Amino acid sequence: MSLFKTNEWWRTQCGVNESFDKHSLLITPLFGADRKDIIVIGSHSGYLRIYSPFSQWIEETKSPSGYKSSDLIVETQISDCIIDMKAGKFVSGSSDTRLAILTPKKLVIYSIILSQGSVEHGNHCDLEIAYEHLLPRFPASLTTGPFGGVRGRDFLCIQCLDGTLLFYEQETPTFSLVLRNRLLPEPIVYISRNDIFVTPSSSWILECYRYKSMAEFGSKDRSEESKNLEPDWTYNIGEAVLDIDAVILSSFEVGILILGEKSLYCLKDNCVTLKYSKRLEYKALCFQPFVIEPDGKLMVLVIADTNTLMIYEGTTLRWSAQLPFTPVAVTRAHFQHLDGVIVILSEEGQLEACYLGSEPSLFIAPPLHRRGYDYVAAEDELIELRKLAKKNKASGNQLSDVTMDAELIISVTVSADLEPCPRGNQDDSKDDSEDRNLMCRITIELSTYMTLRDVQVCVDVSKPFVADKDRHVITNLCDRHVLRAMIYPTMDLPAISSDVRITASYETADHGSLRVLQKTTQLPLKMMLRACPPENTSTFTATIKCSESLVAFSQLFPEFTGEVQRKNWNVLGLQHLQTGSVVTIVSGATSNRYRVQSNDGLSMALVVQQLMNRLKDKATGNFTTAIAQNHIQLIQSQMEAHYHSRQKVDKIASEIKLLSTQLRNIERRMLRAVRERNTRSLGTTGLPFLLESTYRAIFALLDDLAIARVERERAGHGLRCVMRLLLLLLRLNVNDDKYAMLEAAIGFDPQLCDELDWEEIADVSLSAFLRSTSRKSTSHLDTKPTTLTKMTSTKEFSKLKKHLVHAIERLDSCREADIVENEQLEAAGDHASS
Repeated sequence: MSLFKTNEWWRTQCGVNESFDKHSLLITPLFGADRKDIIVIGSHSGYLRIYSPFSQWIEETKSPSGYKSSDLIVETQISDCIIDMKAGKFVSGSSDTRLAILTPKKLVIYSIILSQGSVEHGNHCDLEIAYEHLLPRFPASLTTGPFGGVRGRDFLCIQCLDGTLLFYEQETPTFSLVLRNRLLPEPIVYISRNDIFVTPSSSWILECYRYKSMAEFGSKDRSEESKNLEPDWTYNIGEAVLDIDAVILSSFEVGILILGEKSLYCLKDNCVTLKYSKRLEYKALCFQPFVIEPDGKLMVLVIADTNTLMIYEGTTLRWSAQLPFTPVAVTRAHFQHLDGVIVILSEEGQLEACYLGSEPSLFIAPPLHRRGYDYVAAEDELIELRKLAKKNKASGNQLSDVTMDAELIISVTVSADLEPCPRGNQDDSKDDSEDRNLMCRITIELSTYMTLRDVQVCVDVSKPFVADKDRHVITNLCDRHVLRAMIYPTMDLPAISSDVRITASYETADHGSLRVLQKTTQLPLKMMLRACPPENTSTFTATIKCSESLVAFSQLFPEFTGEVQRKNWNVLGLQHLQTGSVVTIVSGATSNRYRVQSNDGLSMALVVQQLMNRLKDKATGNFTTAIAQNHIQLIQSQMEAHYHSRQKVDKIASEIKLLSTQLRNIERRMLRAVRERNTRSLGTTGLPFLLESTYRAIFALLDDLAIARVERERAGHGLRCVMRLLLLLLRLNVNDDKYAMLEAAIGFDPQLCDELDWEEIADVSLSAFLRSTSRKSTSHLDTKPTTLTKMTSTKEFSKLKKHLVHAIERLDSCREADIVENEQLEAAGDHASS
């Protein structure tokens, strides 16, 4: 991390949910050098934005004026994706600067017409298509320049994914050329002083081609070609090239700057003489060379993966500064009121023009005191502080930053009126779909008394519910802002929780510190359950015993009390809207017990959670429960289902990997046959048939993989349900410390990762939990660190199940025989009373 930070001169956000790369940023004087530079941004979503920054220094506030709405002069969608952009003299008979936009299907040349002061807020700009070229191949990058030494005109060169170069002399296509040793598109630069193209090959060798040789070779008859065009000069770089650029050092010298994965190189324009090289001790993301006039000093801007801007003069690091985000493109610009501005663009569309400052902002460590320390007194003080922190945590009097709570106030309103969801399953009947697919509106109001930057609000709900827009981004929040979202179900899975977590993160404008706030609210229970007749028989049962008198269902679940509740005052039936499973709650007639029962153990987690939360609010006294044997069997069956679904996904992925290797070998053989111009027909070799059959096998396995991943997701949700039910029941019997340890060990969501998932993490966590709760002395325990490795054998999985059973038995304080006997007596009394 650098000691200094860059200072913001001008900043904005380019769109929402769009992506950008190093070709998405272009700085050019579109309207003439007297109007300074213009920023052109093209996103992968096809949006073209042109900015004319007019920020200036304000003496009263000692800060720049920043972004204004009039700075955006063009915003339009022109294509599905903008791959590259260049500016130049692309129209014959005209010396005006035009804009070339490279899209997946065509190359479009735009004329930009500026009408000054035509509207109230500023200038008005229009785009007109001058001409366009349809592309025969998928493009990767665009290079422009006065090819062949022409004057007053710029030609275009498009590099395709297969290594083909397409050349256009403005409106006229001229020739195409295939370079040798090309596996992927590589950076390419044109040097007009020598009329050469410089580009690296896939062998990490820098190659130089004269345009005259390329034109002569490309215009030959294809039947006369015997081999690829040989380069004029080569230089072995020895590492992958991230980017390449050229700068004019003097009237007789041009420097070629190459950014490699590990080094920065500067070569002369003959591509055989190395001026200097600099070994980089970090991973570089992008760079931009420039020359300071009139001294002629060569400077290079390099962006490190630590969000640090490095400025080199030759091999000497002259300055470094911390950036506010991770850029994918960097360049310099000259604006109306400031020259030499550094412009950076992030992958998410954060665009900033900044300048270098000299005010340090990091914490300076105090000097060390070499006097002796009283370690005994320090240990006593540490013990007292831990006791105080534990006491505050137990009493709920946790320390909070009052200033942070006042900076941003979050108010969440959940609509009690549910609406039919148009996103319901089409296979369901109309009546059933209206009952099952309900959506709820939530309103999030943000209030602040100061300016907050980069406010991000995330809405998180548990499956099967999702939010139509789970992430909101506000660039600058000054007063009040209202966000709205819809919560609706997407899958026929049992609901596990009604919590809606709102997480907001932001940066303060004054200090730039990052703050995070979180607020939790509840969805209406009618969105997940509805009242139904209770069921008498059940497979899974959970009994909750209360030391005080019971609370009536009309107070616990008032939204479900109706005709069914009036007939059975001590029995309540609740049905899941998504799965149709029925959960019955029975209150004891002769004892202070609640019995929750169902034929579907996965559906009990939500009802047990709601019952326990409402009992804590309405009832007094202590609650206890026990873990029955069928609960453990249910947990083990869900663990096996999740583990087998993982193995199935891994098996299909391995088969796809083998077929992909076979496919690459077939394609390599076919390409070799085509290049060698074999006299035999390609069809007689059997390679096309083998290629087609391999493709069909891969596509079939891809369909199977999609189905297997859905099954794995459903198995993961089932595993989450049974673990949630287990933790809810154990919560009543164990102390806070042991419960927190067990919840951290098994209470997390399955990760849906290929290598490490719930089984591997839970196995290590349960082993540590059993060691920490063992009655043996710690000297006899194995304290070696455990490494996370993928679980592949059935023996390891069986050991995981045993560890979980041991943990449950160690924490469960009630005896199962007693609880089963009491359940039978209570059930007999309940049936007699009903």
